[in-house]
Amino acid sequence: MPKAYISTLDCAKVIEDGDIEIRYFGQFNTEIHHHEKAQLISPEMSAVYLYSEKGSFCIPARHYAYVDAHVKHKLISRSPNLKLKTIFLDLNKEKYPTAHWGNIAIFSPSNLLDNLLAFGVQHWSDKELKEVGLASLKKMLAHILISPLKLHAQPPKSESLLKVVEYITQSISEQITVASLSQHVNIPERTLSRQFKKETDITIFQFIKLSRMQLALELLEDQSLHISEIVYKIGYDSIPTFSNLFKELIGISPQRYRQGLL
Repeated sequence: MPKAYISTLDCAKVIEDGDIEIRYFGQFNTEIHHHEKAQLISPEMSAVYLYSEKGSFCIPARHYAYVDAHVKHKLISRSPNLKLKTIFLDLNKEKYPTAHWGNIAIFSPSNLLDNLLAFGVQHWSDKELKEVGLASLKKMLAHILISPLKLHAQPPKSESLLKVVEYITQSISEQITVASLSQHVNIPERTLSRQFKKETDITIFQFIKLSRMQLALELLEDQSLHISEIVYKIGYDSIPTFSNLFKELIGISPQRYRQGLL
């Protein structure tokens, strides 16, 4: 069966400070690109994926991603239903303390930020109101977006570790061990663990956990699947274990996340 065609999305070319873009999409991808301004990206109804030289990121629904100015990246949607909100900002890092976020960072949902963007969409045609509102938003950001979530991994560069990542992806519903990975690529366990941590900046077990949580985000969009089915499909056998890990990484419970999709 031929693969479904995924359209390539054209990105905005001319952008002003404080521009807000809200669009509905199905599946899409963008070319590698960058913007002259920083941006905040928030998907609704689905997760969206962001790939860059800084690492691979999953942005869960209703969460916020900060992407610094001039950082090359691309976005991919694997869902037929996605609402994507973006605001572009001129952020002087000496004036607005965002440098500790890094080049790309993922944050938990923020009702306050949701409401501020909705207010901007409705009222920022008034230039004076936009100027005041935008200045206030920039000053508030560091107090709204506080602790980045650990939802990214630097992709490995060596061919052997790329095979490890492929094996993990294909075997995600199984019990994956360092021993099984070691045997698959014919590398001693200690060497494999050390090399993986060096190239990706996380351990093999952390990478497996991230991979399972990203798959769980996709499966949670299917309302016909019970949580217990999702737990089995991503390689866990305990709902409490899954729920605790999901909350640790995503910031909210899987049940609350699924409610947010609706």
